[in-house]
Amino acid sequence: MSVFDIVQQHGPWKLAGFVAALGVFLLLHLIRWPIALAARLLHAAQAGLDARITSAMTPDTAERARRSADV
Repeated sequence: MSVFDIVQQHGPWKLAGFVAALGVFLLLHLIRWPIALAARLLHAAQAGLDARITSAMTPDTAERARRSADV
C-alpha cells in the first residue's frame, strides 16, 4: 500500500495527523536524550560521593576486627 492509496482511502488529514504524531514522538525522544544523560551523570556523581562519605565514616577493617576481638 502506497502513500497515495492511504490518502485516497483515509484522506489527507489522517495522513498529516499520523506524520505530525510521528514527528512529535521523534522530537520528544531527541529532547529526552540530554535529560537522560544528565540523570546518569548525576547518579554516577552521587554514587561516588556516597562511597567516599561511607568509607570516610566507617573505620578500617583492621580496626573493626580489633574492636570486635576485645568485646
